[in-house]
Amino acid sequence: MSLEFNRFFKSKSLASTYKPTLAKCLLDLADYNDDEGSQWVVLNEGTYTVDLHFIAARFLRYYHPLRFTFKLRQQATKQRIAIYEKLEKYVNELGTKSTPSKKEMCLDKFKELREETIRHDALKRQVLPKLLKDCNVYEYVIGSKSITIKKTIVDYMRDNKNILESALNYMIAGYLEKCNSSPNISTKLEEKIQRTKLTTKNLQEIIDLQKSCCFYCENEGNSFAQDHFLPWNYLFQTEQYNMVPACQTCNSSKNDKLTIKKYLDKLIERNKNLDDLPMGYSEEFMKNMYENCRLEYHGRDKILWQNV
Repeated sequence: MSLEFNRFFKSKSLASTYKPTLAKCLLDLADYNDDEGSQWVVLNEGTYTVDLHFIAARFLRYYHPLRFTFKLRQQATKQRIAIYEKLEKYVNELGTKSTPSKKEMCLDKFKELREETIRHDALKRQVLPKLLKDCNVYEYVIGSKSITIKKTIVDYMRDNKNILESALNYMIAGYLEKCNSSPNISTKLEEKIQRTKLTTKNLQEIIDLQKSCCFYCENEGNSFAQDHFLPWNYLFQTEQYNMVPACQTCNSSKNDKLTIKKYLDKLIERNKNLDDLPMGYSEEFMKNMYENCRLEYHGRDKILWQNV
């Protein structure tokens, strides 16, 4: 069985992230909870029959943060992929501030969304047959509402899930890096990184540089939030060069937005006074990161944040 997965990992024919994401969905057969779609999985005589709703729920779940949290493009052009269009159609029900759990994606309220995903050629008539050609681990007849997979294969996936998932994320990250300049894509795929904060010492240093005033409105204060100048979900780093003290009003208003350019200029000047800048930091680096964030994450046509 390892030969089939190795054959897929060596494949150079990825035209999208669909196939490795589908493979991630299959890995979930190894350890799903009862409330995460058990009604769609039946074991009979050493073979699992898996309703496509089980796969669709996970397919949608994996793409949700890529679209709404990290705002990663899935191809080099502006055209949106089909799964993004499905998610955007149901954005009011799904929400964007947090990623729905697998349990939530299996609820009846998302039945229509799952069925639309299953019916779409991108999954039913293209991805399922194409993955099978590269990784022969299940059986599927085009037009069917389910796949079958041997218990021995599911057992193998259970025993090797961490390794297989890491390898699949590596494939996905490699493809996404061709379409995005967003940093730390592989880390974002893991979805396990907790937002971090500066140490008390490092925070006090940047507060002192601002003379105990908010970086944005310049009002004096005694308590400041640690604001990621370039949004956390874009940069995924908490380093002094990207952190500023912000009053609660400015911090709440700015939220996940990118600021107008005058604050970038101010940050670059501020950073000249920092002693502990990371290797590779430069003014040009900061300007490039800001512009990439504007184009890919914030949105080139969206209004930039400013204190008013």
